[in-house]
Amino acid sequence: MRYFFHIRNEDGHLSEDPEGQEFADLSEVEENAMASAKEILAEGLLGGKPVRSGVAFEICDENEVLMLRFPFSEAAEKPGAQP
Repeated sequence: MRYFFHIRNEDGHLSEDPEGQEFADLSEVEENAMASAKEILAEGLLGGKPVRSGVAFEICDENEVLMLRFPFSEAAEKPGAQP
């Protein structure tokens, strides 16, 4: 199934993922969300930007049904796969 990783910022603005990615199940989606959030946070820190802990992935399926909300703060607090 194809999942779309939309990003909701601290101000409530939603940046939509136009392409999405194929995953076998929601477990794979969550693992990818963790790794992707860690990568985005790391890039920001390396670029001298503040941590954007108020940002979240809003992951929808092909029918635009919200399947998972993944706050970046969760990626900053938990161990997980490297980006």
